[in-house]
Amino acid sequence: MKLKGTMTEQAYRKTLIASKFHLFNDISMRRFLNIIKKTFPAMKTAHVLSWTPEQGEDIISFLVDTQTVIKIELDRYDDTIAPIVDVYPIEKWMKGLSKMYQIKIAVALDLAKSDISQGS
Repeated sequence: MKLKGTMTEQAYRKTLIASKFHLFNDISMRRFLNIIKKTFPAMKTAHVLSWTPEQGEDIISFLVDTQTVIKIELDRYDDTIAPIVDVYPIEKWMKGLSKMYQIKIAVALDLAKSDISQGS
């Protein structure tokens, strides 16, 4: 999908940049970041694609670098409960998504490519 610089894309870009900062700098996201790093030791960047807060757990999907999506279900209160981790190739993740979500992923991919080329 080719990006056009629309207001929707700009809004997604702002949200994705903020969520990346939150992931890498906020102590409340440390458990998620550690799971991503354990699953992908060579990870260079990650962006939050979706976050579904449930009653006792959080389910968050992350774009890792440019090829993979990892979905993590993590108990919010009990560190002893093992997380549920699912890994998908980006092509499989994209199938059947709404146009708006495809735009969000296209923006996330653009940001990830930029992060990797800049080494951040």
